[in-house]
Amino acid sequence: MTAVIAHPYLPGMAEAWIATHAQERDAAIGWNFAITRADDGLLVGAIGLFARPDASDSFGYWIGRPFWGMGYATAACRAIVALAFTRQDRDELHATHLARNPASGRVMEKCGMTLARHERKPHRGGPVEDFCVWSITRERWSTLRGTA
Repeated sequence: MTAVIAHPYLPGMAEAWIATHAQERDAAIGWNFAITRADDGLLVGAIGLFARPDASDSFGYWIGRPFWGMGYATAACRAIVALAFTRQDRDELHATHLARNPASGRVMEKCGMTLARHERKPHRGGPVEDFCVWSITRERWSTLRGTA
């Protein structure tokens, strides 16, 4: 259900992806975080915030299937939106999900994002699919938090 993560995810791909984190962080173009359970630290997913010139989305995430519907994505997305607006001086964020994954749309809506548009584009270089693009401005986020 991810828009950009390769499938199948072959051995060694996770290690290669993790190896990019320090360089992206140091270059101030990407910040990736593990999403873990609070009680035991078990990895349930990951979330990234992007400032790369080639990034069409401001952030993206994945949650392992056994942990869907437990609020991890919403909590992580709320945290990443807050990080972007309080520590990175961003004015607007965008995130995309496959239209056939309405649960991601609900997560984005819970984070105060609004549906900006629909797009049709190749999915992972394959067939064209429908995508939903969401956005939130710093002003809207501040208003929702009661700090505007």
